[in-house]
Amino acid sequence: MGRCVDQPEANEFTGFLKALFVVAIGLLVYGTYCLAQSPRTQAAAEQVPHMSYDELVQNGPGEHRYITLAGACLSSGKSVAWRDSDTNALEMYHPLYAAHLDQEPDSRGLRVILCIMDEMERRRIRDDRDEHKRQGRPGLSAFTCEVRKAGGTLPSWARQRIAQEYRGLPLDECWVVIVGEDEPTAAWATELFWHGLASLLGAAAMLLGWSMGRRAGRSRSGNAGDPQSAGSLPEPELG
Repeated sequence: MGRCVDQPEANEFTGFLKALFVVAIGLLVYGTYCLAQSPRTQAAAEQVPHMSYDELVQNGPGEHRYITLAGACLSSGKSVAWRDSDTNALEMYHPLYAAHLDQEPDSRGLRVILCIMDEMERRRIRDDRDEHKRQGRPGLSAFTCEVRKAGGTLPSWARQRIAQEYRGLPLDECWVVIVGEDEPTAAWATELFWHGLASLLGAAAMLLGWSMGRRAGRSRSGNAGDPQSAGSLPEPELG
């Protein structure tokens, strides 16, 4: 009777160990991937060329997918954004102009549009702009970004809203610079390293717990099947 009562508990424990093993393997794979990608990202970051706003507008990025853009300033106009209410995913667009100009050009003079795909990047850029304002310096700090032509990049909703907010802006002549999609930077390489290390340590701890749990489960099963450990009736006596 006791063995029947204990069976659901044993099944739950076995299920827990299986789940623990699956999660541990997932962490192991993820941690290995992060540690492998960290030096590659660092090497790629060192190869990213530096360009000024004017150089990008005049010459384009060439064959480079990523550049580190310097000398850019956020337009004083409104941002155009979409946010998913369920996942909090963000897609934001905001024109840039050359920071060395004494006065912001009108919409017809804008040629670069910043695309922000991550909330943390949005806050970082906002804080960077505010810090530059406090110091009396125009523009943003140099940042690494992916560069694409606006014609094949902007979704229809963004094109419509940008056209409404910035009348006359020549969208088909603009470059879109994208941040928040794992651009190759030294900071991202460092983050990948720590993610990988923490994941491997977590996987090791889980696998150790899984191994100890299996041993405990086997010991419990062995004791349950041992006739010497089970209760027995007293032998009958004459008399």
